[in-house]
Amino acid sequence: MPYHAIALLSGGRQKTLPNKTESDMLSQVVLPFVANGTITARWGSKIHSYQVLELAIYQTKESWDKKNGPLADLTKNKKNCFEKFNKEAEKLLAKDKPKIFVITPIQGSKHGDQEQQRILTEYDKRFEIIEKIVGGFGAIAIRIDRESPLEDLVGRIKKEIKSSQFVIADLTDERQSCYFEAGYSEASGKDVIYIASKNSVMQPGTATKVHFDIHMNVQFFTNHSEMEEKIRVTITKNKSILFPAEEGSRLVIG
Repeated sequence: MPYHAIALLSGGRQKTLPNKTESDMLSQVVLPFVANGTITARWGSKIHSYQVLELAIYQTKESWDKKNGPLADLTKNKKNCFEKFNKEAEKLLAKDKPKIFVITPIQGSKHGDQEQQRILTEYDKRFEIIEKIVGGFGAIAIRIDRESPLEDLVGRIKKEIKSSQFVIADLTDERQSCYFEAGYSEASGKDVIYIASKNSVMQPGTATKVHFDIHMNVQFFTNHSEMEEKIRVTITKNKSILFPAEEGSRLVIG
């Protein structure tokens, strides 16, 4: 279910940040607000930073569509759940948890037909599994939301990769953007754990093809259970390198 933020700005103005996942609301909105009292949001075609006096967050069953009226109508009588996010943000800031950047195809649509929803759900589930795994190692998984970026997308991707502890890259479905991000990660000296399902998500029954010379180090899986096991084993085997990475060390796969 989506979350929506309403930020009170100076001069009695308001800024809304609707239709966020729980993880995006925490990383994109609440953490910056708790850390320095600001948010970054889009105003027309430009990106601006705002000083925020107060932040309210609401959860609804449906996504907000401005065609159906103002956001206030959808969140009316809903409980403000900011405090839940605030507590989590304070814990994260206090512990300064390492971030793991997750490269994954962002495919499908939550407002599309059943096939589009299936594709979206599959990749969301994979990310949730990775979140759980890295959370067990005291880290937080970061995935860029391509649908409503709050700043220059490529710039933000580069920034998140550079500040990450290491990278997990899902190469299923041969997305050019994923190869770009993986290449930038390698060039930035980041260790990369490559994964891919044996079959395409977009075209079930079609084998996944991995390009270039990285195919020898890809952890292939057939289901979520195997995916979780292989990622967990790889991180455990390389824990001394990944947390923290030793300069010049490389991953041991297999």
